[in-house]
Amino acid sequence: MTAEAIGSRTDTQRAWVTVTLASLGGAFEIYDFIIYGVFAREIGASFFPGDDPTIRMISTFSVFALGYLARPLGGMILGSLGDRYGRKFVFLLSILCMSAATAGIGLMPSFATIGIAAPILLLLLRVTQGMFFAGELPCSITYVVEEMPRRAAFVSSAVIAITMIGVLIATMTSLAIRLAMPANDVSDYGWRLAFIVGGMLGLASYWFRSALEESRGFQRMKSQVAKSPVREAITQTWRQILMGIGVASIFNTSNIIMFVVVPSYFSTILGYDAKTISFAQNVGILSAAVAILVTGWLGDRIAPRYLHRFGATMIVCLVYPLYHLIAVQAIDPIVAFVVLGALAGIVGGIYAFLLADLFPTRIRFSGIALALNLSTVIFTASTPLVTTLVLDLTGMKEAPAVVMAFVACIAILAGFALKSSSGHISRDLL
Repeated sequence: MTAEAIGSRTDTQRAWVTVTLASLGGAFEIYDFIIYGVFAREIGASFFPGDDPTIRMISTFSVFALGYLARPLGGMILGSLGDRYGRKFVFLLSILCMSAATAGIGLMPSFATIGIAAPILLLLLRVTQGMFFAGELPCSITYVVEEMPRRAAFVSSAVIAITMIGVLIATMTSLAIRLAMPANDVSDYGWRLAFIVGGMLGLASYWFRSALEESRGFQRMKSQVAKSPVREAITQTWRQILMGIGVASIFNTSNIIMFVVVPSYFSTILGYDAKTISFAQNVGILSAAVAILVTGWLGDRIAPRYLHRFGATMIVCLVYPLYHLIAVQAIDPIVAFVVLGALAGIVGGIYAFLLADLFPTRIRFSGIALALNLSTVIFTASTPLVTTLVLDLTGMKEAPAVVMAFVACIAILAGFALKSSSGHISRDLL
């Protein structure tokens, strides 16, 4: 789609087209980020020598974790650039660098070919992915709420829902490759195809995004651009950043439990069939995407902080009974994933709006990037380890539910502090 084609549309049509293009980029980039975890076993065999599969997996997931640890730094750099030079600039920079890093992983020689240089290059490319992915979701959220502030709750939920579809594309790509190839071929070169596809999707997104105009909110405040937006965000809105970390905590925790913890937990601890769990997981992703959109639609009609509070409370009340039914195999895993996805979708459908509403336009990108990426590091990176420790120390098969309920309580407490510090999106309309 060309810039001329977008420009010939009505203002409403133009806004929805640009929102869609902004959201699709997020789906492609999260595909790039998630596909590493999907093919972790094959990556470990290619880049980390040795006969011990456990050591290989530890090495592989250590590199995976470094991608998350790089996000706060990437968020600060890209947030500052986005608040100073525009949202579109960061959109194009992030998708181009992310795509190049993803394709690079797929094309890079293995340890058997270039020795120790292989894992070092893998580490550098993974850190590059993490740094540039750190700006993608905050930029998308910032862009859409400034482009359509009157529908800010719904359009920000659309960003999150389409991002979830990116996860689905990653899992379906993995399934297609594994079904089409013998296991040895998947280990040798099949996994590389998924990374090359990710790079190509990213380049397609870059081409589409080049037609975007700068967000209307940024255009209106160009004369008031902050000289040091990250510093201003930290010194003047540190309370809002803390609130944002808490608000985003439960969706981050729910996601990592559903995508990383639960599949292994179901099959290894509870004895469910791995193929059934893989299918149920994809159904759960779709359930979450639908719930996200419905909650976002409601958010334009009901105070969003109430919806977030309701969703977090539902998780506290329902998640333990649900996991108990799962543990005693008294519920179909597909039904379980549908319910888990819907619960995650309620908080996921509104948290992006709540983050954006905490910060004024001049530092919005930086504020969202700091809150969202810090929340990701604190809750997403630690949740698998914490859940495993709870399971090991207590023997409770409902350990994932205990972790989710605890974090949901944190989100509820953060939500009660929102009223006094939010409302910046509505002020943009004045």
